[in-house]
Amino acid sequence: MNKSKRHIVFLTPGFASSEKDSTTIPALQIYLKSLRKELHDSKLTLLAFQFPFSSKSFIWNGIEVIPLNGKNKRWKKIYIWKKALYILKETHYNHPITIIHSFWIGECSYIGLKFSSKRNIKHITTVMGQDAYLGNRYVKNLIHSNSHIITLSKNQQNLLYKNHNLQSNVIPWFIDTSSFPDLQKSNIDILGVGSLNKIKNYQSFISIIRVLVQKRPNLKVEIIGEGAERTSIETQIKDLGLKNNISLLGSLSRKKVLHKMAEAKVLLHVSKYESFGLVFLEALYSGMLIVSRNVGIAETNNSWSICNTNNEVIVACDVFLNHSHKQKERKLLYSETDTITSYIKLYNE
Repeated sequence: MNKSKRHIVFLTPGFASSEKDSTTIPALQIYLKSLRKELHDSKLTLLAFQFPFSSKSFIWNGIEVIPLNGKNKRWKKIYIWKKALYILKETHYNHPITIIHSFWIGECSYIGLKFSSKRNIKHITTVMGQDAYLGNRYVKNLIHSNSHIITLSKNQQNLLYKNHNLQSNVIPWFIDTSSFPDLQKSNIDILGVGSLNKIKNYQSFISIIRVLVQKRPNLKVEIIGEGAERTSIETQIKDLGLKNNISLLGSLSRKKVLHKMAEAKVLLHVSKYESFGLVFLEALYSGMLIVSRNVGIAETNNSWSICNTNNEVIVACDVFLNHSHKQKERKLLYSETDTITSYIKLYNE
């Protein structure tokens, strides 16, 4: 049994299938790469409950990844939990675990809390998405526990407290600035980035574009993302006569997404909810202007207009498109150093 160094175990529903996979939970990938470099003497292990769809362990940027291969099958849930507890027990025996860091208030936080409580191991949960909403039965397990709860934005922190009376500290994500291409001349007027689902609210997005096209018939709009709503979105674009204005690009690699951002003027983001919104950081660092709802890390500034109604969105887009002749400027909201330092401080407490 090796007791020589700190051992952090991360629990997450999913993770990258290899170092070539850049699209699976990119914020978590960016964080773990930076943490690995900072904590070069620590052992880092990650258990992925549902995907990748594999049972073969592998090394990802110096971190051991153990897929449990749940494949999002409900009938496998209890089996996966037992498997996770068994692996944690074996791992703890061979390399004593000093910290368990769970992502999402869900099965990972449940198992992380269950295992850590019995062994007096520090447990941290980062609230990642819609897990702050009402109806999340896993929250009750954390309310009277000693778990440290982290939210990603003030909006998310307020929602978690409002819905569950659960206190948290905010530690935002950051971006890897070295992965961004040079700023380009804008040849895309409006860019949409995000999964094609109801939460992202693309029906409103398309309706807004329809109004803008009446004034700007040559408006060029591209949407990056894939999802269950694609067929209905394609139908809406066709019915509104916008096929010459809006292109659906489907899912793109992270590298290609950043290249598109470097070529675009305005990020239009009318999503009904964001826990954080990594896309906002990416857009600002790509020199884009943003029009969005008050979600995630949204904040009003000279590059960002926050709107409550479609009419406000239309006006804001029109204003920013008129300002598109201005030279692009990169903006960086959160630094890698601040986030990594905050988490390491929490790990060390």
